[in-house]
Amino acid sequence: MLSSLNYKTKVYLLFGAFAAVLIFGYKFSYSDTFALMDEIGSRETKLAWLKEKEKEIPVLKARMEAFEMEFALQDSLPVRDKLTAYISDYAEKNNNLVTEIPNNSFYKSKTLKVQTNTFTIKGSYRSLVLLLDGLEENFRYMSRVMSARFYSIPDPQSKRTSLFLTIITQSFEQKQ
Repeated sequence: MLSSLNYKTKVYLLFGAFAAVLIFGYKFSYSDTFALMDEIGSRETKLAWLKEKEKEIPVLKARMEAFEMEFALQDSLPVRDKLTAYISDYAEKNNNLVTEIPNNSFYKSKTLKVQTNTFTIKGSYRSLVLLLDGLEENFRYMSRVMSARFYSIPDPQSKRTSLFLTIITQSFEQKQ
């Protein structure tokens, strides 16, 4: 079959076959390589950016600590009073009952002052969980919720079971 073709047609067929081999070779092997090279380049750029930002972390931490210290110094009310006010307002709005006057205890050392507060609230499960969530969100930098304990006590007079939540919070202050 090829012997009946002239040289011009054979050259065109040869160039066409060569072009087809190049296209299939690129499609099945080189395109993946080029895509991976592009991905490596973008990841190297991101890695360089992250390394640059990693150098800024100590500065940001120092600024954040300074901000928190300044915020804590500007507070005129003690943490216990703020927590008590928040919990009392929440209990009043959501038909809960603060059953225990908050207990607090202090621990002082040369470099650290720790204040622990304990609150007991009676109410429905949903409202108590929302109170716990509100405490964790609103007092994130001032005081931490260290423990939350749900328990129920049967009431013989009303023949119902009451749900209680005991919350233990701690606030830390570093002395300088």
